[in-house]
Amino acid sequence: MNLYCYLWRMRNWFLTRILQWKALKKIDNPHKGRYISLNSAKRVCFITDSCTPGISEAVQILRKELTGRGIAYNGICIDSGKEPLSDKLLTSDPQISIIGHKNTNWYGVPQQDTLSEFIGQPFDILIDLTSGKRLFQADYIIKKASASLIIGIDTSSSGQYDMTVSRKDESTTETELVKNIIKYLTTIH
Repeated sequence: MNLYCYLWRMRNWFLTRILQWKALKKIDNPHKGRYISLNSAKRVCFITDSCTPGISEAVQILRKELTGRGIAYNGICIDSGKEPLSDKLLTSDPQISIIGHKNTNWYGVPQQDTLSEFIGQPFDILIDLTSGKRLFQADYIIKKASASLIIGIDTSSSGQYDMTVSRKDESTTETELVKNIIKYLTTIH
């Protein structure tokens, strides 16, 4: 790669980050967290990253737990891959919206029609299952959503969460994390 191409990419990356930062700063949606157990929750939402290994199985466990308790849920799966998402567990559920390149603007802000079901009503619990490199779309949705309790698994952005569930070690799977979140939400009153 020549120097000109490298500098062009760096300029675009820097400009994108500035516009994303400004988009987050424009959101005026103060959050006052309060604990809600899964036993008293009526609506739960979750955010996932399609690139996370084992996320389908983790979402399946979460969906089964929520539907078994009669709790309404909505999910958003952020798909940053170049190919369309082919995971049947995530794409076949009408309660899960997929956010990909086609339904975001050029610097990553999701289209409002994609988020209308997710942001239109308040939730009791919002669970952010994204980890690793922070996804702008996840941060944008968390700031826009109205939820009483926000749970995350990424400690690097723990300032936006009311509760953080950590990995025991690197071998902790997404399924184990979801089971731990369910355990905490059902045992703590």
